Amino acid sequence: MAGIVLLGPKDPFDFPDWRFETLDIVHDAETASIWMNYRVDAPQCYTLNMLLELLQLRDSLRALWRSARMRDFPFRYLVMAAKRPGVFSLGGDLASFATAIRARDAATLLTYAHACVDLVYSYSQSLDLPIVTLCAVQGQCLGGAMEAALAFDFIIAEEDAVFGLPEVAFNTFPGMGAVTLLTRRIGPALTERMISSGETFSGRAMFDASVIDRLAPPGGARAAAVDWMREDGDAKWRRRRALAEARRRSYPITHDELRRITELWAETSTRIEERDLRHMERLVRAQQRLIRQAEKASKQEGGV
Repeated sequence: MAGIVLLGPKDPFDFPDWRFETLDIVHDAETASIWMNYRVDAPQCYTLNMLLELLQLRDSLRALWRSARMRDFPFRYLVMAAKRPGVFSLGGDLASFATAIRARDAATLLTYAHACVDLVYSYSQSLDLPIVTLCAVQGQCLGGAMEAALAFDFIIAEEDAVFGLPEVAFNTFPGMGAVTLLTRRIGPALTERMISSGETFSGRAMFDASVIDRLAPPGGARAAAVDWMREDGDAKWRRRRALAEARRRSYPITHDELRRITELWAETSTRIEERDLRHMERLVRAQQRLIRQAEKASKQEGGV
């Protein structure tokens, strides 16, 4: 990919002991699933380093599938989840965006945007592997994090999870897949209303709007994901895979479409005004306060 140097895939024969700075990888034999968990100590937004690790994991999983190691660690589900209390992910790296915009550094925005849509497109195609992908959401899932979740075949979310696309607040729009992916799920009219409102929505509201596939009680996303994968074994997995493939064929998503939209996002972002930048920076400070509160709560729960 132009602008960044991709990390080479991990050795399949080191699986499941792959090590990442931002991710924990777990193989669950009972459900034949691989869980990609955002680490508690990882950045709570998508830094470029995190994107590079996610792209490396994608390539590593493809290599694992082709290797003899699959005999020992078969998988038919890929699950995206987070270990952070109260936060799935806060989405794009707004602090880096603001710095690049102030410097009129469109190249940095494009590099980041292209990495995002390359990853989102891979998720939307189930990594080009014969698997089913599942996103298990707890806590806040905002901006780019919601876009990543929408690219998965199925979404389970806790009733009190928080979804939102805040970009309209600083006069831009969610440019890493939301327009395409939401339209596939709920149609263009409701997609435009949701994006234009800038509001946040509970997991319950997203279920009622048919954005997500199943609700879990507060604190129950992981258990619900495991139960969902256990249902009816091979027969249910085959039906789910067929349904996901039927969606792709009925409402095809192209890499070119995602790139053209994200390039429009980068162009739009470089033209926002000073007052919009100040609002973006206020949101960054609010996110940082949220992170500190979550870290404090985590330490208190752990008795630290």
